[in-house]
Amino acid sequence: MTTFGVIDSAIDRLDEALRAAGLAGLAPPADVAAIDEVADAVAPYSLPSELHRYWERVDPASIAWFPFPRLTGPAEALTQLQLRRDVDVTVPFVPPPLLLPVDYASHCYGVVELASRWGEGGTIFEWDFDEALLVSHTVADRLDLLAELVAEDCLVRVDDYVSIDHAAEAERRPARLSASSPHPLYGARSSVPTTLESWPAHWLAASGVDLRSREPLGATHTIAELVAAAGMGRATGRVHGEVTRLAGSAAGALVVVDDGTKSLDVWCPAGTSLWGPVHRTRFEFELTIDGPVGTPRDLVSPQAQIAHDALSEQLDAAQAAALSFFEQLDAHTPAAIASDIRPLD
Repeated sequence: MTTFGVIDSAIDRLDEALRAAGLAGLAPPADVAAIDEVADAVAPYSLPSELHRYWERVDPASIAWFPFPRLTGPAEALTQLQLRRDVDVTVPFVPPPLLLPVDYASHCYGVVELASRWGEGGTIFEWDFDEALLVSHTVADRLDLLAELVAEDCLVRVDDYVSIDHAAEAERRPARLSASSPHPLYGARSSVPTTLESWPAHWLAASGVDLRSREPLGATHTIAELVAAAGMGRATGRVHGEVTRLAGSAAGALVVVDDGTKSLDVWCPAGTSLWGPVHRTRFEFELTIDGPVGTPRDLVSPQAQIAHDALSEQLDAAQAAALSFFEQLDAHTPAAIASDIRPLD
């Protein structure tokens, strides 16, 4: 059977199941121009052929029942894609550019993998904080599972609201995935951790991430040694230490690093590293110190005051303390500047 034959049959089966359950069938779209807009927006990747065909035949906006993730229409997918690109957040806090967002609810994206040099795409995931759950290997598989659930009345009906019983669907997914042939990219996996170091190689490549950038290169100094060297003028080197304090903004993070020999306040400009810094975690810092070092900035007292005011429900005082703290940070000249950060834990 051709690819279009597979997806067309899946669309027809879902339509028949819906009508048999007394629900509205699948309606055709009035306008398919947005499909080309999405195709242009995702270049150099391509729309999976099954998703393209689904959008040609079905207007998701006409569907009055709600599974998650939904396969929303091309206009909605384009809006989701633009919103994600407009937010000043990069991987790993958003999915890789290979994954097209088609739905969103409660901090969880429904995404479809695009076609690329690594594969024909079409795999659907639920992208949550900790893991990306594999929903189906293909768009046709997704529609077939929905048709099966509708036919067996695995539905939640509240007045005019109808949705797929998500718990029932979640129970069916592993068996369906296991019954399929191993995925050419994901094998028998049912989920992928969203931590960057756990991403599949093709996600990393599409995001321009080289895992070698997280491998420690080795310390050249203790903090005390690097500070002593800076007493004679500009000094550079790598130190290993724990982040004991952290305050951040869109511009970057000011941290206090301690290695047991000395503490040092370090400015980490935004974009310095994909891997850190993270509070209470050990890292290797590539640092530059321009001259003699004074006492590290007190980050404890102002943060404690903000927390105290907030917990005491003195919200105006907490907001004022926070604004004052960030003004102090803006005016502060840190002892060291980080040019690279690599995890040790």
